[in-house]
Amino acid sequence: MGRLSGVRHSIFAMELCMRLEPSLRHALRERVLGHPAAATFQEKWNLYRGAAEELLPHLAHVERGCWDYFDDDTRAQADFKMWCDGMLTEEGVRLAPSGQPDPYRGEPRYMTFTMAFLIVQGSPTDSAVARLCDIPEADLWRRDVFQRLLQGVGYINFASVKGDVIYIIPGDDAWGLTAEDLTATKFEYLRTVT
Repeated sequence: MGRLSGVRHSIFAMELCMRLEPSLRHALRERVLGHPAAATFQEKWNLYRGAAEELLPHLAHVERGCWDYFDDDTRAQADFKMWCDGMLTEEGVRLAPSGQPDPYRGEPRYMTFTMAFLIVQGSPTDSAVARLCDIPEADLWRRDVFQRLLQGVGYINFASVKGDVIYIIPGDDAWGLTAEDLTATKFEYLRTVT
């Protein structure tokens, strides 16, 4: 795509893993499902900014996460495809539901929330996101960094975004991830948030 059209891309992606709070999962799910398929740039901005605002008060519950910003076109396109594939493939590690989360007893359940953007390189949005993601390596996985990144979602102008994806796992509370699920190789990319 990029090499044929002459346009080069960067990627900005973030995934948060937190204790499953049914009310938060429901609010995020309703926001995503209520988004029009053929959205305007403003509607896309409203979706992502609204999701970030839903997540910010719950950052204390985030236990793991990851985020990326790369301005290498080949890597950006490959990573964006990987994030999109996460929405289209079975991400669970079980064949049966884990059961409803119980905040008072029993093993906790977890959810993940993912957003990724394929951004036109050199655009004002790309420059703003690059500055936002200029974090010292020792601080990459700190809670305040995830806060900064969520707050920075509002800097994204969707006229400069060539592709975006947003999703929540699980789609149903009864399929919440368990602590054991999160030890699977497929979740190794999630870092402990401090």
